[in-house]
Amino acid sequence: MNLESKWLEDFLALAELRNFSRAAEFRNITQPAFGRRIRSLEQTVGFELVDRGTVPINLTPEGRLFRTTARNLLRQMEEGLGQLQGVVGGQAIDFAAAHSLSVTLLPELIQQMSEDEQLLQTRVESIDVDLAVEALQEGNCDFLLAFNVEALMQPPFEYLKLGLTRMLPVCLPDEQGKSLFSDAHSETVPLLRYSPNAFMGRKVNSLLSASNVPVRFQTVMESSLTNLLKEMALKGKGVAWLPDYSVQHELESGQLVPFSTRPGWTGPIEILLYRNNVRLHARAERLWSELSQRCQAGWQLTDIDLQ
Repeated sequence: MNLESKWLEDFLALAELRNFSRAAEFRNITQPAFGRRIRSLEQTVGFELVDRGTVPINLTPEGRLFRTTARNLLRQMEEGLGQLQGVVGGQAIDFAAAHSLSVTLLPELIQQMSEDEQLLQTRVESIDVDLAVEALQEGNCDFLLAFNVEALMQPPFEYLKLGLTRMLPVCLPDEQGKSLFSDAHSETVPLLRYSPNAFMGRKVNSLLSASNVPVRFQTVMESSLTNLLKEMALKGKGVAWLPDYSVQHELESGQLVPFSTRPGWTGPIEILLYRNNVRLHARAERLWSELSQRCQAGWQLTDIDLQ
């Protein structure tokens, strides 16, 4: 197969800019020449990579998968040339992760998968869950650490279940160490809630709807950031439903307490690591293989008692 590296670079530029003229300008060639090179690439791989009928242009399903392949081929070439030139190093593993996972469980995962006290070489993008899902679908990362996203639990994606978290309603304690707010039906309780269109917001709304919560809540803040909601809860500004891993220290130290122990007010969420089922670069494949073996042996990054 005669596959030229400049074609791969052209394709990645087009996938990023989603416009032939801008991509051609970025690659410093004329648009007709740029278009011919993309056509040559498509003819070589045997399928269309770009849907030319949309504005801005979109990648075809095959194109989204090939984006990962193209990126890895170029990175492997760079690594090989670096080794020939005596440059020490290797390919970093690209992670995308939900905000709260990127500052809690992802560092733990990286630490546990590092070898001989040498930290695993990584690049991390911390973004909203929905944007992180798009990053994986578009081939912009090797792995996505997120929650149970139905769209990614089927081909062309693969996943490993790394553990569970549980959404807990928490708040500041009063002087007696009990909940600062009452769950009595007559009380109005300030609510620190996730944005309704955020992944966690949808989960919490679903949980509250299913459990028929009898408390009257008044929203005083909305945010997609777990840490911001936690900080406001620590300031006594309201009740927040937060994942247990994000408030473990605060609960153990008594800085936060459960708002209520009513049945049905907590809900488990799976934590998973996702990838595309196309072949990744060698370091990423080694990580996936080792994690698969650990998971098969019963290892979990995090676990909770759901009783």
